[in-house]
Amino acid sequence: MKRYYFVITYLPEQASQEILAGRCISTLHDFLVFHHIGGIGVGFPRWTEQSLGNQIMFCSSNLQRLSQLHQTQYFTMMLAQGLFAVSDVEPVPADTAEVRFYRNQGIAKLFTGEKRRRLERAKRRAAERGEVFDPERIGSNQPIGLFHRILMDSQSTQQRFVLHVQKEKAAEVSDAEFNGYGLATNQSYRGTVPDIRIVI
Repeated sequence: MKRYYFVITYLPEQASQEILAGRCISTLHDFLVFHHIGGIGVGFPRWTEQSLGNQIMFCSSNLQRLSQLHQTQYFTMMLAQGLFAVSDVEPVPADTAEVRFYRNQGIAKLFTGEKRRRLERAKRRAAERGEVFDPERIGSNQPIGLFHRILMDSQSTQQRFVLHVQKEKAAEVSDAEFNGYGLATNQSYRGTVPDIRIVI
């Protein structure tokens, strides 16, 4: 299976990587919804323990659709303004290692505000069922690994939300299994992308 990719580099040194990644992913999301398609994955070539890095990669086996995404208005506008560098669409080199960037929605449940909402909901439901509320059963103390946040703006609700993203190595290629944001998930979508590292 032949796959293709392109990489966007955010050029301003002080730019928020979390916000620019969110805008690029929103562009992908709108593109997927408009064309009623999937199968385009997202990667972060300069991901480190400290940050997402100043690059985002898009990958797909569908060259035509990836080329169309490459030419979307937001990307071409940011390129024209000198804020982005955008690579050409290229074939993925043979024998490239595979990685998986996945959205872990469970991470949001570990933060105080979300914990409080979940406790209040559980308490209300227990009262409705006539059961004794046991807060010890709510929540999880499982350790979580390294993650980075991507800031997204919902067009439907006009509110900001956060994608918590983690990275793991993958043993083999798994194509076309991504959610609407180009990411894998803990269970349903297990798509992988090539571990591309390029300099623009």
